[in-house]
Amino acid sequence: MGFNKQPVDHFVDVMDSWRLGVLGFFTRYTGLSVSGVLFTGLSMGSPWWWPETIEKKYEIDVQWAAGITIFTIGCLVFLAFYYLRKRSIRSLKIKYYLHQLPHDIRERQSELHNKLAPGKKYSKGKLRKELEILLKEVCENIACQFRLLTGDETISTAIRLAVYDDKCDEIVYKTFARTKGLNDKRKKTSEMISTKEGIARFLREEKKAQGVLIYNDLKSAAEVGAYKITENDRKYPNEIKTMMVAPLNAWAGKQEDMIGILYVTSRKNDVFSPIHVDQLAAAADLTAISVASSMELVRLKCLGNKSTKGENYAKNI
Repeated sequence: MGFNKQPVDHFVDVMDSWRLGVLGFFTRYTGLSVSGVLFTGLSMGSPWWWPETIEKKYEIDVQWAAGITIFTIGCLVFLAFYYLRKRSIRSLKIKYYLHQLPHDIRERQSELHNKLAPGKKYSKGKLRKELEILLKEVCENIACQFRLLTGDETISTAIRLAVYDDKCDEIVYKTFARTKGLNDKRKKTSEMISTKEGIARFLREEKKAQGVLIYNDLKSAAEVGAYKITENDRKYPNEIKTMMVAPLNAWAGKQEDMIGILYVTSRKNDVFSPIHVDQLAAAADLTAISVASSMELVRLKCLGNKSTKGENYAKNI
């Protein structure tokens, strides 16, 4: 599995991602051997700054030497504990959001159960509203996770779901939620993406709706058919420089299908790497399960088996 700076990189199994790049090379057995040989070879010669003659005895001021040694060790200990403090706080915050994600999903679905009590009317419009509330919370949670993971405060997220477009008589992907980091006016000019174009087509047809995509260059990706430049891309060109994309795969009425798309975006370049793939894939799977179960709940309690049996869930949103 290589990591070349292509317009789009596709990752499914990232267990060996530690082997990638220069650092990955030197942490492998081959790299360790090479670095050992290089260090041995270089240390056998005399560096340019080494004195031509070395005195057998030198006078050392013990007080100064002790002071410098203690100060150096103190600085190293301080930096080590400061680094440990930052890592510990970050780890605890990430764990908090990891727990909060399924917690929020559970709470929303519990509320949905209450709203679907016998005798209460429910409609597609209300289901769409419930999904928007749920996915808005999911987006904010995932954005917080990746801001902590990457140290990039410009991280934003968005989610598209598969819906049925009466005008085109086909399934399209419509944006249901996005975080505050993206312009609020995007909603007015947001475009639905057909299953035959852009990311939706690329994921479904070429990547079999598996793994995670890392987009390094949107314009180049569009040239090879892996992305569709939308009106929002033209109006807000600096909002998304790079992004990660994961399919939302779940039961879709007839069979397992890509019921949505999860985006994690950044205003900066070179933010995402293979070490972030599993984190996004886990969030995508949990989100897909929650959406599918919510739609199934509404179908069983309100829409009825007769009108929706065997139909794609996208027609019920």
